[in-house]
Amino acid sequence: MQVRDRTVETRATSEGGQKKRLLNWGIRLAVSAALLVFLLRGAQLSEFAELVNRADRIQLGVGLLLVVVALIVSAYKWQWLLIAQSVRVPLPKLFTSYLVGLFFNNFLPTNIGGDVVRMYDIAQYSGKRSEAVASVIGERLLASFALALTAGLGVILSYHVSGGFAGAVLGVFAVSGAVIGLFAVEGPRRAIGSRIRLPKAIGDRLSKVSASLALSFQNRLIVAWVIVLSLAFHATVVLLNHVIFSALGVHVSLVYCFMVIPIISAIQMLPISVNGLGVREGAYIYFFSSVGLSTPEAVLASLTFWALVAIVSLAGGAIFALRPPAPSYRI
Repeated sequence: MQVRDRTVETRATSEGGQKKRLLNWGIRLAVSAALLVFLLRGAQLSEFAELVNRADRIQLGVGLLLVVVALIVSAYKWQWLLIAQSVRVPLPKLFTSYLVGLFFNNFLPTNIGGDVVRMYDIAQYSGKRSEAVASVIGERLLASFALALTAGLGVILSYHVSGGFAGAVLGVFAVSGAVIGLFAVEGPRRAIGSRIRLPKAIGDRLSKVSASLALSFQNRLIVAWVIVLSLAFHATVVLLNHVIFSALGVHVSLVYCFMVIPIISAIQMLPISVNGLGVREGAYIYFFSSVGLSTPEAVLASLTFWALVAIVSLAGGAIFALRPPAPSYRI
């Protein structure tokens, strides 16, 4: 009877958590919709239609290729973090896992995020669950650190426009850098771990992930290389945006894109909307209106960026649909 009661209690807790996560997703969707409506007030649909009609399809095709290049770079840096833990996974496997994760992030309002999908995929492939979890967390942390570096440089170079965001960029830099440093230095990590009291099963699992993450971050050459690859990823995103502006027939210098696009990428990390929708468009209007773009031009450029990423991620949906059913996406 006691076992049955625990089973019912666990199921109720799980269902409650699911409802809470769906409610959170619904709130974010409402925020995105409200922001878009607010930003587009007064804009004429004819202006958007004119921009769409004159868009250069060839350059948009180049944009799709740049999205693929960015994903390949991401998969490659992920591979190096796995190598640091003596886990060998072929690059094509990591690339397809990235595509599936991207599809989950873009299209499915579930509690299964793209990062969880990636963790599960590599855990299933390698049989090393802690290493898989640590590799995804490590890749996210180093990518955030590299983004903060590029965004910080952008704030310095365009302070008259972006000075108000210096605190947010500094926050991303400080948090990601502190966490990376914590795992790179054994003493503080153990001291903090010894003060945290958790149930044994959870504590053991977190301890294994922590040890795997520390193993990655203590390899300074691999950390440096992954940061370089992360900078290459962000440069590809900047180039993608520049191609989008060119395709829409509006002029924005590549130098200015390099200064502000990383800042926009940092801003859209705020967990208040769905995939940054609404927040990203507001940032585009703010930064690019200062170089002469109209609201429709800035918003359409932002939505085109989102659309190109979403189109590429559809391949991840196809890959996922062709897979045999998975028992669970729990790590």
